[in-house]
Amino acid sequence: MKKVLAQIGVSILKLLGHTPFWLLYICADIIYLISFYLVGYRKKTVIQNLKNSFPEKTDQEIKEIRRKFYLHFADLVVETIKAFQMSEDTFRKRFHFKNPEVLNDLYDQGKSVALLSGHYGNWEWTIALPKIIKHEVNTIYRPIQDETFDHYMKSLRSRFGMFMMPARISGRTMLELEKAGQLSATYYLTDQTALKDTDYWMMFLNQETAVFPGAEKVASKFKHAIVFMDIQKVRRGYYEVEFTKLIDDASTTKKYEVTKAHTKFLEDIIRKRPELWLWSHKRWKHTRPENIPLK
Repeated sequence: MKKVLAQIGVSILKLLGHTPFWLLYICADIIYLISFYLVGYRKKTVIQNLKNSFPEKTDQEIKEIRRKFYLHFADLVVETIKAFQMSEDTFRKRFHFKNPEVLNDLYDQGKSVALLSGHYGNWEWTIALPKIIKHEVNTIYRPIQDETFDHYMKSLRSRFGMFMMPARISGRTMLELEKAGQLSATYYLTDQTALKDTDYWMMFLNQETAVFPGAEKVASKFKHAIVFMDIQKVRRGYYEVEFTKLIDDASTTKKYEVTKAHTKFLEDIIRKRPELWLWSHKRWKHTRPENIPLK
């Protein structure tokens, strides 16, 4: 029965993908009203995260950021649904890559790339990357427990050629790609909640934060360049992506230098437009052990 319900749910999502944008955004407005005013979706988490991150802001300023976040979150929900049916031309119109030459120049130099961003802007629309840059695009993911929805999300994210790389075998897969001489851009969402026993802790958004250095470890091992992808919302349904090269070769850096650099870069972006980050995410659910110092 559970599998049947999941299949029905996925079928509905695929059908909704054919809905025109104007109607989807009416749905987004309804989602906003319900999640913000009626249900209060993860309200306590959002408020606590904002207050801890911006102690200098007034209650009114926090409330305004919260309101804008829920508006953006509702848009993100319908835009993710729409992504399954969007054409390449529609993506090019609505998701503009400002300076792909940053990556293409690295490709011409024979360099693979660790492409980093956070849950900011609209990270789901990055599925169009393989149509824009020369590198083969990979992304590391953790499978969804429900097999039907996992297949749906993999189909969505790989529809333009992005290779979905399960986290449990990502190291072995990366080694195989390197041996084959394939130049790749491996996409990491670096603000995932780190494991409880992570030994790298730093201040991020005014809070002691565990940061998983997985991207740094892989990039250092294979001498990847480090590029950050900033996804800014221009207006409803339109985004602009800017690439910034942070490091030419991760293998030449000191331990944790890459992790600190990309985390600070993300923090600066969030501080400028906080409403575009995923504040409902329980990012700070672990407490730093006393035996692990802040780096």
